[in-house]
Amino acid sequence: MTSLATARPDDVPAARAPSASQPLDAPPTTPAEVIARYARPGPRYTSYPTAPHFRADASEAERAAVAHAWATATAPLALYAHVPYCERRCLYCGCHVQIARDRGLGVRYVDDLIRELDVLAGLTPFDRPLELLAFGGGTPTWLAPEDFARLVRAIDTRTATARDREWSVEVDPRSVDDAYMALLLELGFNRFSFGVQDLNAEVMQAVGRKQGVAEVRAATQAVGALPFNIDLMYGLPHQTLATQAATIAQVLELGPSRLALFGYAHVPWMKKHQLGLERHGLPDDHARLELYLAAREQLLGAGYVAIGIDHFARPDDALAVAQRAGQLHRNFMGYTVRPHLDLVATGVSGISQVNGTFTANAKDVPVWRDALDRGQPAWQRMLHTSPEDQLRSAVIMDLMGNFAVDKAAIGARFGVDFDQHFAEELAQLAPFVADGLVTETEDRVALSELGALVVRNVAMVFDQWLGQSQARYSRTV
Repeated sequence: MTSLATARPDDVPAARAPSASQPLDAPPTTPAEVIARYARPGPRYTSYPTAPHFRADASEAERAAVAHAWATATAPLALYAHVPYCERRCLYCGCHVQIARDRGLGVRYVDDLIRELDVLAGLTPFDRPLELLAFGGGTPTWLAPEDFARLVRAIDTRTATARDREWSVEVDPRSVDDAYMALLLELGFNRFSFGVQDLNAEVMQAVGRKQGVAEVRAATQAVGALPFNIDLMYGLPHQTLATQAATIAQVLELGPSRLALFGYAHVPWMKKHQLGLERHGLPDDHARLELYLAAREQLLGAGYVAIGIDHFARPDDALAVAQRAGQLHRNFMGYTVRPHLDLVATGVSGISQVNGTFTANAKDVPVWRDALDRGQPAWQRMLHTSPEDQLRSAVIMDLMGNFAVDKAAIGARFGVDFDQHFAEELAQLAPFVADGLVTETEDRVALSELGALVVRNVAMVFDQWLGQSQARYSRTV
């Protein structure tokens, strides 16, 4: 799990994004040029509707509908806990973090997370099986071990144990020692996501992250035979095809079951510290695409399967198995094989997805804490989805996860004639079809192997909300 239930750079209001249907440039001559001409701002679709459309000014009727949906929810639970603290800031960071070295802040923050659990348990049943628990940040392992353990045990006592459960935690390899890793195993965590980004010394110096392969190796070896993920990033200063290939080769020696390959999102209008990277120079669009395609080829050559827009997994990994079966799903916690869960998020900036609703927590600790002091959830924005939202979400999430849409299955599930309902959208797919990126038949809309690289662009065609907010997005390629 790498893309977590918290607001991302793509969620931030700013300038309007271009339409998904704007005209393309002259016909390309190579596959790379085909992809390059689709590189434009667009959502990452960890939800639909996307977070910029959640309402801060929800009406009393909508608030009542959200409350009713929470109260009547029956699906098993997924729980996300966001820890916003980091000891130091990496210049590429686009997450909602606070820099702090005083671990005493973690004592109070954990106290507040436990209070939030009790507030939320009063809004929705917590006696449902907890199938998925995820910690993200920030740096979850910034918390002192005793505080981390106290929070996990509080969660355990307030929820029902599921037989087949996945407990996941993001780990900065620099923040843990053998004793901390042993504690995580003792607490029941069975999947680990290690933030690495790069291993080249010059790249790491430019982004302000002091890290070597020895620290990463020690942390990954501590989990034994359990599966783990490694997060990498392309588009950083000083990255070249050679340095990236060397980093990937070192990472593959560690034996991860999954890798995430995230494109660096340069959003200095939101994260001013990122301006510090500009003095080192950033790869242009062409260089970024070359880095991505080279990394993709290297990972595929090593036997990994491409998953969605930014993940790779071993062929026997649950994500790869689900994708082959057309059952891969996407939500605020990334790609998942458990689409049936209600996601309850705790902590600042957490976003919950419960029974057809979205609720987004306050992003500032004092505002979030003030709501808890009043015995209320810290929701600042929310949305109660409509039947049309749910229909389009199913289409977009099938595209994002499985690169195909079964027209008949969608039609039967929602009681619509797919071709008739989406006649305008299907017509807008013509440029993708002409470029060999999409095929449309009587039964399916499917992306080619090359088309999978521009799946965000294809999903934008079906996005009825796009352009209705002043939202600025990262580039799709």
